[in-house]
Amino acid sequence: MERLSSPLVRHGLLVVYFEVLLALSVGLVAVVLFLPDHSFPGFSDISNYTQLITSGSMAAVCLYAYFRWSPDALLIHGAFAAASWTLANMFWYAYTLIIGTSLMYPTVAEAGFIGVFLFLIAGYEEVFARSRLPAWTAAVIMLPCLAVPLWLIITMGFTLATALTLLFFVLTTGLVAVAVLYSVSLYRVLFLGTLAVALTHMLYAVRSTLLEPHWILGIVGPLAAVSFSLLALGMLGRSKEALL
Repeated sequence: MERLSSPLVRHGLLVVYFEVLLALSVGLVAVVLFLPDHSFPGFSDISNYTQLITSGSMAAVCLYAYFRWSPDALLIHGAFAAASWTLANMFWYAYTLIIGTSLMYPTVAEAGFIGVFLFLIAGYEEVFARSRLPAWTAAVIMLPCLAVPLWLIITMGFTLATALTLLFFVLTTGLVAVAVLYSVSLYRVLFLGTLAVALTHMLYAVRSTLLEPHWILGIVGPLAAVSFSLLALGMLGRSKEALL
């Protein structure tokens, strides 16, 4: 029991927990990519529960780590980012179960998804040191990606859906730009999680905007779980420095 009460041991157990969630999430992505039907009976429910468990666990564990062994402001930002996403997704799933129909994009749930990027951007800028890369590096990262929502606006018109998709691309690419400019890449797992959560929401926005999305966009749900698993592992890895 004394060993289990050690912060270093508890940290290790939490790392294993998120590694299991990461393995499960990667397996769900593989189902979409490699199974002939890109799914199986009950796949949607498993994917949805995995997303909620992973993001909710990240929120709880970041707060736990902050108060128990590492007063790192990034953990607070990470907790609020994951909690924002979890609450938004819970609302979306609850509406679907109670009403019986899916919400039409955009919905109030998108406000929670947007919160992820606001909290992470603020956290990275507060915690990490600014690299020597010039500020125009952000434009190099963002502008090519913004061609996608601009193309949707040109082909589908300027609607609330296409405008929100443009906003998602600004926020997602902005997060990646901040991560590059503020040397988040020094923490490789955290940087991979940042790239994954950005890609997830780019694909989500495109899937929600298109009238007939391609089957490959079915990876959005599992990829969200991958994202939060990596972000949690990255933040736990950073918090371990306080235990050594």
